[in-house]
Amino acid sequence: MSKLLSLKDVSFYYNKGKPILEDLNLNLDAHNIICILGSNGAGKSTLLKIIAGIVEFQGELKFKDTPVENWNEYKKNIAYVPSNHLLYDILTGEENLELIRNLWGVPKKQYWENVSFYSDNLEMNQHLYTRVEHYSEGMKDKLFFIASISRKPDILLLDEPFMSWDVHSQRIIIDLVKKYKEEHAKSVIIVTHSEQLKENLADKVYLIQDNRLINLIK
Repeated sequence: MSKLLSLKDVSFYYNKGKPILEDLNLNLDAHNIICILGSNGAGKSTLLKIIAGIVEFQGELKFKDTPVENWNEYKKNIAYVPSNHLLYDILTGEENLELIRNLWGVPKKQYWENVSFYSDNLEMNQHLYTRVEHYSEGMKDKLFFIASISRKPDILLLDEPFMSWDVHSQRIIIDLVKKYKEEHAKSVIIVTHSEQLKENLADKVYLIQDNRLINLIK
């Protein structure tokens, strides 16, 4: 069966050869949500960075059954939402969104229709014309999430998402991510400590332990 993404014998070493991930194998089907668990420093964020094409690694990564060679083209299919947002404080929310759209070359009309939908659901529309320096941490996280999901990537990578969000917003985002998978046939990989996200979103759950990836039965 065709896989949307597959990692084979993937390893990552820090300086002096210290292993963080060793001989890791992972298959991601289309229309699937995976949760990655593990202690702090286990390599969860590193795994997302490997999939996002941010760090070099040993092993093989395939996208739609083809080994990735053109990483710039591959990255257009991936949206990575790190635990620390990447926004310009001196710009408004709208200006940050447009900057990100231009960076990835996303068609304007569809992107802004998506932005409108997600901003409305997350109650951010009224804040888009305010400079980001005046945002709370939760608002900044929401804005970067909106920017990323509005690209409609094949794979959405979420690193410890929604940590600063209130319970109401977390419930909304769970619903939005579910709909993203079901209505758009997209896939999501989430690094989290949240039992709520694991129980309410995950089709599969993995644990990183002792540099290895363990498939947990959900």
